[in-house]
Parts: sequence; C-alpha cells; structure tokens
Amino acid sequence: MDVNKKRRFHIFVIILIIVLFISAFVLLFSGHYGATVVLFGILMALLSFISNWTGTDNEVYIYKKIHKNNNNW
Repeated sequence: MDVNKKRRFHIFVIILIIVLFISAFVLLFSGHYGATVVLFGILMALLSFISNWTGTDNEVYIYKKIHKNNNNW
C-alpha cells in the first residue's frame, strides 16, 4: 500500500471505531438493546481484525529483518 493510502485507511478506521463506540452507548442509554449488541459486535470484530492484522505485519517485519541479517553473514 502507498503511504498516503495507508494513512487515510488508519484515520478512517480510527474514526469508524469512535463513531461505533459512541453510537453504541447512545443506543444503549436510549433503550435500543438489540441495536447496541449488533454495534458492539461489529466493534469487537473490527478490533479483532485490526489486532490480528498488525500482529501479522509485525511477524512479517521480524521475519524480513532476520532474513536480511542472515544474508549479511
């Protein structure tokens, strides 16, 4: 991904998480419990996807760093 696209994607995801979090609490206090469960489910799935994605990116970075260091020897 291009750096600008990646930065825009990160900003979009952060804004999406904040909006989901706020709207879930507003719906919770309004009494719409079913919609709140759905929004919290979407929020948890999104957070899980992001954590797995960053973990995979870190593993790839470490693997490439180790491979590069082994080639130097």
